Amino acid sequence: MAKGQKYNEDLKEKAIALLTVNNSVSFVARELKLPRTTINSWKADFDKKARENGEDEIVKLRQKKKEQFVEDAWRLVDKVKTILERRLDRAIQSEDKMDELLEEILQLDYKQLTVQQRKALYTRISALKIEDIKALSTVLGTLYDKQALANKEATQIVDFSYDNVMKMINSGEDY
Repeated sequence: MAKGQKYNEDLKEKAIALLTVNNSVSFVARELKLPRTTINSWKADFDKKARENGEDEIVKLRQKKKEQFVEDAWRLVDKVKTILERRLDRAIQSEDKMDELLEEILQLDYKQLTVQQRKALYTRISALKIEDIKALSTVLGTLYDKQALANKEATQIVDFSYDNVMKMINSGEDY
């Protein structure tokens, strides 16, 4: 673009919005196909006006957006946990019903059951919803990892002390 070219206010607003989400001037410049110097200038102008008016600068706006995102993420995690708890409760109830039904079947002489009685047993068995334990454990593990990451904690057990590293190096182990 030509030096000193005028841009419309919508483009400036879009650049500022992108900067509040992603502080990279280079990224915003590439995204909008504008010179980095133009984006830097708009950023400086925005921050100057914000300070003069007692408003938040881009850095503070971005921090507020991050905080809102984390807050929203925790709210969603709570909803997922509620769903997971309900599914686990239903799984326990289904398992209990399955145990009762199996006990009842073991006491029957299956050869003496009528077709209607057999159909009734099949209906009762098929009505039981058995939860996929693998899927439930995956959800649980993912939630745990996400919560740990949000709290800036390790998502795996890490014992990376100097002494342990030296022991691994001396023994030829990978670290």
